[in-house]
Amino acid sequence: MEQHSRQRYEDYKSFMRRHQATVWCVCYDYAHGDIPRCEDMVQEVWIMLWLKFDTMNSQSEWQQRVWVRRVTRSVLVDLYRREHPPLGPINADIVETVATETSDVAERIDDLFSALTPDEQRLMRMRLEGYSAEEIAASFEIEPNAVYQRINRIMNKLRQYATRL
Repeated sequence: MEQHSRQRYEDYKSFMRRHQATVWCVCYDYAHGDIPRCEDMVQEVWIMLWLKFDTMNSQSEWQQRVWVRRVTRSVLVDLYRREHPPLGPINADIVETVATETSDVAERIDDLFSALTPDEQRLMRMRLEGYSAEEIAASFEIEPNAVYQRINRIMNKLRQYATRL
């Protein structure tokens, strides 16, 4: 049994060397560059990876990296939840206030969009939905630079209209 434990430990050390950069990078991102915090996270992750090491099938290097990232993120989410407990029950007054404010904003946006022509509305919707200038240009059969010019003109138009509301 001791031989099995020694081999498992050696396998794990080799596994750690191969995946230390992956663990470090994910933790560093979650720690927002805070090195001491990142080091604490890395320790937590390595402990969990040790505990789950036997559940990892002998997979390709790429599959192992995906598994390491998944376990790492799971550990970091658990850490975050421990450090940031839920705020408690939702206050009905707050929900009503937020709903009212959201409704007011939606009405203002509708008012602003009503000042635009149908083509201007379509262009702005496409931009807000994340279409690139090239995709919008293809849809309108214009040059990508013209998309930026039109968006600029539309934004100026909306600013002028908003000051009158």
